[in-house]
Amino acid sequence: MIAYFPTAYPDELLYSQLARYYTKSGYMAYTFAAEELFASKTVRPDMDFINNYTLAAVQAITRNMPMEAVVEKHTMFSSYGRFLPKKRRQKAFQSLVSMKGNYHNLLPIPQSKNGEVRCLRYCPACAANDREQYGEAYWHRIHQIIGIRMCPIHRCYLIDSDVIISGQATPSLKTAEEMIPQSESCVFADNEIEIHVATYMATVFQADVDMDSGVMVGEFLHSKMAYTKYRSVRGEQRNIALFHEEFKEYYMALSKNRFTELAQIQKVLTNDRVNFYEICLMAMFLDISTDEMVHMELPKKSQQQLFDEKVYKLHERGLKYPEIAKMLSAPYGIVKTIGERRYGTYHKPAKTSLKSGPKPQNWQQIDEDTLPLVKDAIRQLQGDGTTRPKKVTTFAVERILQLSSKKISLHLPKCLAEIQQHEESQEQYWAREVVWAVRQIKDGSVTLTWRKVRDLTNMRRSDFEACLPYISEYVECEIDERILCLL
Repeated sequence: MIAYFPTAYPDELLYSQLARYYTKSGYMAYTFAAEELFASKTVRPDMDFINNYTLAAVQAITRNMPMEAVVEKHTMFSSYGRFLPKKRRQKAFQSLVSMKGNYHNLLPIPQSKNGEVRCLRYCPACAANDREQYGEAYWHRIHQIIGIRMCPIHRCYLIDSDVIISGQATPSLKTAEEMIPQSESCVFADNEIEIHVATYMATVFQADVDMDSGVMVGEFLHSKMAYTKYRSVRGEQRNIALFHEEFKEYYMALSKNRFTELAQIQKVLTNDRVNFYEICLMAMFLDISTDEMVHMELPKKSQQQLFDEKVYKLHERGLKYPEIAKMLSAPYGIVKTIGERRYGTYHKPAKTSLKSGPKPQNWQQIDEDTLPLVKDAIRQLQGDGTTRPKKVTTFAVERILQLSSKKISLHLPKCLAEIQQHEESQEQYWAREVVWAVRQIKDGSVTLTWRKVRDLTNMRRSDFEACLPYISEYVECEIDERILCLL
């Protein structure tokens, strides 16, 4: 039973939080902590992401936030998963949340080359501030982003610790407090481009990941080249050679930069590479704001469409094709071909498909058929008195029924209404947890004490007091009085 578990610090790796638990819990050896935390005690703790944890560990980790928030805010998912195609991004995220599936095959994690070894890194200034504010140092996520060489906050070069990130390393949980020297001088950066890159990448990394965006990053970067010298006047062609030449010159002073080949750039634009560092370099070069990168949107009309519309309008106003070509700085032959609607497939009428296509979904019938399953899922979440209750939410029901995200809220109104009927406040959920714990203790013929309730629920005293007004909704008077006597 995990009686104490430390609260996560801002931007702290989950690995760091687990290491602090191990250090402060008084285990004689790592293997004893591993038995409490991991489904397999021989597993190597994943420093970037998560492992398959025991039920007690999951309850402790998600005490203050759901697993979805843990994955997004306390692992490196924001770096490796942010720019993946929508379905792959969602599949990788759910694989992490459920601790099932091989997310390493879904996330573009680069392999070490030429014998290079990655280590957990730290900023001496951040470590000093952490010790002053929290009483201990911890491992920060932003310091582990591949491509960042300095702390974006203090502009201090990051230092490799002795904690190796490798599948071959001996399983262990090492805290930053024990691995970072108490006093270490900072080496401050004076390379403006390195400072700019670190700040830009950290800002994008720390923003929320849009899990529902269907915009492909290659298409987005291409759209941001519109009306620049890197695309033709109509926009259908890229001057990738010029882009590559000026891109290399722009980042000439960026040390240890391996993203310099034309083929690499081309693969990002065709969505064949989704490396966070490379994408941020291209976006920064194109002067795309971090907010635009976090909320990628394609223009309603492409450069080609807008150019063609200009040709039509000018021709309708009586201008001749030579005049239009001169006005738009475009070749006469292209302007004439567009004006006569003979250019490409854009102007050809859409072909009528001979196939009937997919049949429309009968959502009303699906709603009716799914409703009994939803009711059963709600009963599972509420528990039968012997199993620990879980909070009833739309996401939780979809997860049990293996439905796609938001399917219930978008298409199944009866199912949604049934879920909303059983939704409850956090305090009401805590009350159900307390009642469950009291019944477990009572059935075991063990003396009922506040400590026993706390051990089963991992609940703070303040949360326990907050839920007391709702206890009577779930139990008879006798148990209600026993619970109140615990104060």
